[in-house]
Formats: sequence, structure tokens, C-alpha cells
Amino acid sequence: CIVFKNELKWTMLNLMRSKMNTVDDWENIKYFMALARTGSLKGAAKLIKSNHTTVYRRVKQFEELYKVTLFDRTPKGYFLTTQGEQFLKRITGLDEKMDQIFSSLQGLEDKLSGVIKLTSTPSIAEVFLAEFISEFKKIAPEVQLELKVSNRFYSLVDGDADIAVRPATQVPDHLIGRNLGKINFALFSAKKDTNVLLANRKIICLDENFNHLLSKKWVLNNISKENIILKADSMNLVGQLCAKGFGDAILPKYYTLLYRNLNIVYEPEDFVGNNLWILTHKNVRNLPKIKACTDFLYQFFQKKIDPYLYE
Repeated sequence: CIVFKNELKWTMLNLMRSKMNTVDDWENIKYFMALARTGSLKGAAKLIKSNHTTVYRRVKQFEELYKVTLFDRTPKGYFLTTQGEQFLKRITGLDEKMDQIFSSLQGLEDKLSGVIKLTSTPSIAEVFLAEFISEFKKIAPEVQLELKVSNRFYSLVDGDADIAVRPATQVPDHLIGRNLGKINFALFSAKKDTNVLLANRKIICLDENFNHLLSKKWVLNNISKENIILKADSMNLVGQLCAKGFGDAILPKYYTLLYRNLNIVYEPEDFVGNNLWILTHKNVRNLPKIKACTDFLYQFFQKKIDPYLYE
């Protein structure tokens, strides 16, 4: 009994200690609270206007991060463990307080000013960032955003950019990153020809400069050289050619928002995508305008990118 109490105490300290990231963990806590209140993935998803796979993934991610089991999974639903009950008791009422904290950004209009240089890849910028900029300007009208769209990496160290939203396999120690999740990839075609064997498909892919990417490694391992009909140094160009019917291509699933005629014809069994990050330099992360922008970016992408993440 004494051992159990010590373990429970350690668990609660582990959950509540200062290493928690306010925005990141609050998003996960909202999913936990919804599941605790409803007892089912479907009910929780309906409560917070999400989907059941997202609820499952976010709660599991939270449990794994803090090495605690908050729910007993049973055929009849989800039931709180002792640790889960204690945690729920500790955070009851926190949802209202946290919503007040985040909504307080609305009162920062007169404090947030200056220039923020934001960089991203062409596809992410085209699909997501126009809407983000429109929404962010509502709470920070005095901030001037400069958007640098390119496949090249603008230096956050030298000040070429303040914030980056882009795929990355690793984050350097001098940068501060928030992982938005694993971008899911699939093989797309402009034709609905799912019956064509993979070995017979004609493929467009990125060139040798991208051989380090999991998506390019998948092409090299699964497609013969004879069936690779074109290589390019731009994912956007590969997507455009695929949408025009020139050949099939392995692309991020969010490309269906760019090219509505794309059809998934094959889904690799293993993860072949990349992690999407919000990155900034540690020397500027606590500037009010940078913190407000990165927090808002995180909340924005959590809502928009989820359907295109690898489960």
C-alpha cells in the first residue's frame, strides 16, 4: 500500500511538474478531459468536434509522454484508472482557466508589433498559411508578417527568418521546436486505376538531392529505374505533373487540398513521410510577438493538419 501511494505521488508529480509545455500539453489535456467525461472515443470526439482516431492518438501520446496509464480500455468503454481519477481531480476547472488564458491574446493588440519573418515550403504555404495569416492578423493587427516561401532552409540563427513551419527529420539543439505530427504520404494518380500493379506504374519523383527522405527511399526500394519517368527538385512540380496525368507520385496527403483530382492508388505499409515542425531560435522564442505567433500557429495547425497525419 505504501509502495502504491509513492508510485501515485510520483506519477502526479511527473504530470504536473514544470516541464509541461502550456499549449502542447493543454491540447492533449482537452482530449483527456473529453474522454473522461464521455467514456468513449466517439463521445469525446463529438464533444470537442474532432474524430475518434485523433482522440485515441492524443490521449495515447499524453500517456506515453508522462509514462502513466490514465484509462482502462474495455469493450464497454474507457474507464479512469486511479491515476486518471487523481489527475482529473487536480485539473477540474482548468479548462475554463486555460480558455481564459488563451483568449487573453485578444487583449494583446496594442502590445504586439514589429516584423515577424515566417518561412515555409511552397505546398504548406499555399494550403495553410494564407488562412493562418488572415486569422493571426485579427489578434495582432500591428504585426507585419513577411512570408518567405522556398524549399531552401532560411537560417533562423542568422535572422533570415524568425519562425519556420516545415518538415524535418531532426531539430538542431540551438532551435526550439514543436512537433505537429507525422505527415502521411501515399501514392497518388490522376486516374482512378487502383487495380494497376505497383510494379507497372510510371512514377514521377524527387531527384537525387532528396535521397535522404523516407518517401524517396520508398520509391528507390519499390519502383524499378525503368518506371521512374521523371525526376524534379520540387515537390510542388511533382504534384502538378501528377495532377495533370503525367505519372503517379508519392505525395503528402494534404496535396488533395491543392489538386482535387488526385486519387490515392496505393498506401505504403510503413511510414514514409516526415515530421512537421514549428521552429524558432532559442534567443527569440520568448519575445511576445514570437511567442504569440508560435502559440497561434500551433493551435491553428492542430485543427487543420490532423486529417493528414500518420496514425
